[in-house]
Amino acid sequence: MSKNCDMIKDLLPLYADDICSEESRKAVEEHIKSCPDCKVELEKLGKNVVVSPQKDANVLKRIKKRLRIEKIVVSIISIMAVCGILLYGLVYFINEYESMDMEKYKILENVSVSEHDNAVWLDIKGYAASFDIDVLTLSDTNGKHLGIDDDFDSEKKNGYGITLKQRKIDDFTFNPIGSLKSFEMKIFDLDEKKDMMKVFYYDDINNKEYILWERD
Repeated sequence: MSKNCDMIKDLLPLYADDICSEESRKAVEEHIKSCPDCKVELEKLGKNVVVSPQKDANVLKRIKKRLRIEKIVVSIISIMAVCGILLYGLVYFINEYESMDMEKYKILENVSVSEHDNAVWLDIKGYAASFDIDVLTLSDTNGKHLGIDDDFDSEKKNGYGITLKQRKIDDFTFNPIGSLKSFEMKIFDLDEKKDMMKVFYYDDINNKEYILWERD
């Protein structure tokens, strides 16, 4: 054991009780970095270490500061999560499909059916042509519809229906001055679909059919 260790061991009780000078404190801390024996002695004394009021106050300050930082971080994360949910909800809402307004888009004036080349054709023009998707359904002789009524009877199907839908954002941005377009779409061949006796536009909001064509 060196004389240096003897001196440090004399200082250890003072260091443990936190009553030594700053110079002595630095000497002890520097010594125990390279002296395992003195470090063990300090650890033994550490059982009776009394934290001074000043040191206790500093610890409390650090704890409060950390808690404030954690609170701020949690608040920021919560705000970001809420904003993310709201943004997702907005995007979902404006991109959700809905049936086109029957009156606003003059559906019954702009959607019709023609018969030529031994087939039935759907003709769409005007503002109705701004639809995004066309949803198809079948009706049976009981007036039930495929995908809508649970008691639809596929053995009794007799009609072909269509509903035009668009994204909600498109409905918000509807401009009656915009350019119009029209097109024709083949529905079915007359000889192939002999059980189809009618074609109708289906208002799924009011569960109502508007007959566009009936077989002679």
